[in-house]
Amino acid sequence: MSEPASIRPPQAPASRPASRQSWLAAQGRLPLAFMGLALIWLAIGTGLLVVHPGLLTMPHAAPPVIALTHSWMLGFFVTVACGAVYQLVPVALTTTLWNENLGWWHFGMHAVGVPGMIYFFQGYQLKEVGLFGSAVALGILCFTLNTWITVGRSTRRDAVAWSIILAAGWLLFAVLAGLFLVCNRLWTWVPVPPLALLRAHAHLGLIGFFLALLQGVAFQLIPMFTMGEVRDWGAAKAGLWFAQLGLVALVPALIWQWTMLTYLGAVAVTIGMVFSGYGLKQSLATRKKRKLDPGITVFLRGGIGLAAAALAGVALTLPDSTRSTAVGGFNPIIYALCGILGGLLPCIAGMMCKVVPFLTWMRVYGPLVGRRPTPPAHSLTQPHLERWGLGLQQLSVLPLLAGAWLLNDFWLRLGTSLLAVGVILFLMDMAGVLKHLWFPAAAPAPTPALKPKLT
Repeated sequence: MSEPASIRPPQAPASRPASRQSWLAAQGRLPLAFMGLALIWLAIGTGLLVVHPGLLTMPHAAPPVIALTHSWMLGFFVTVACGAVYQLVPVALTTTLWNENLGWWHFGMHAVGVPGMIYFFQGYQLKEVGLFGSAVALGILCFTLNTWITVGRSTRRDAVAWSIILAAGWLLFAVLAGLFLVCNRLWTWVPVPPLALLRAHAHLGLIGFFLALLQGVAFQLIPMFTMGEVRDWGAAKAGLWFAQLGLVALVPALIWQWTMLTYLGAVAVTIGMVFSGYGLKQSLATRKKRKLDPGITVFLRGGIGLAAAALAGVALTLPDSTRSTAVGGFNPIIYALCGILGGLLPCIAGMMCKVVPFLTWMRVYGPLVGRRPTPPAHSLTQPHLERWGLGLQQLSVLPLLAGAWLLNDFWLRLGTSLLAVGVILFLMDMAGVLKHLWFPAAAPAPTPALKPKLT
């Protein structure tokens, strides 16, 4: 498998011998650490859902539901996304990460803060949640500064660069808003309903960080892995800025419960997603690699799931809607399931199927290129595990939606079981890739030269 030109490392001078301490060998350590931690949280989040499927029938502001949500959002999705940004920003912007040590400080604070938050959320012990949340916030501050300074050192200012800048800023804002929400519950600084603040906090993360990041980096990664190109950046820019405009309207509208502005903000975000989808469709039309890998296919399906969530959000914000606090039927849990498991999970898991093998290959086999035969990056994965794992994860969304809609225990258990099997297969595939970090594939034995027969 040849490396895409946009992620090929700089060539070392011919006189410099290859070594394990070369740029190529060092590349990927920090991103891989975040990816490994995220996979642990994927297992934990899935386990919590399997053990307690009834959480999907509870109000979305219940403490156990908040704990479950943070195990997925902070534990898995944010961890993967931060690791991907640490890898993508230097590569996409042809620069170097400003301070790798700061990234490791972020990793340490994130690894300690997130489990503490989730543990104390279960019992609604807000002082302890605030303590561990402060560690998470300090880590995200390190991430945001590192990202902004790295982007600032480059000259690129297109939709990809702006999406990274905006996403990092919104993530910090979302985490600080979460800390404020905890403090406000303890000491009532501002007389605003906690549920309104909780919804604003959730959308700062979901739209401000994840959607903004996907609306930019998709135009870097999809052309790279499909050997295509972005010929017209207009749709990418329009999609990003429409969604940003919608978020700026949506957050204050949710806090102060301005119904019409909430609806208009949700519509603007949806329009932004339509523009981004159209731009990606144009890019895919230019691809030279006609057959899409399972990871890319599932990523694109995740975009459809996010679009379904956006439409559900628009419906929930209709001025005459009475479903904003309901359980059963069409309710906020349906919206969350569409966005998190139907949209974000396939997007993130699909890209991990491409990024993790490449990072592992760079770390283990990159320095050996030209010295001995090396396996291609795509051979590190097991395609059958990818297809079944990702497919079952997507399939699980249907019974989960049915169970949350009908408040039916059978459908919930069926959905969580399918999700668990899909996640296990996916983790097996990722473990098979990561094992190369410790157990590299042996070089094939050289073929002996044939000696001519003497007559």
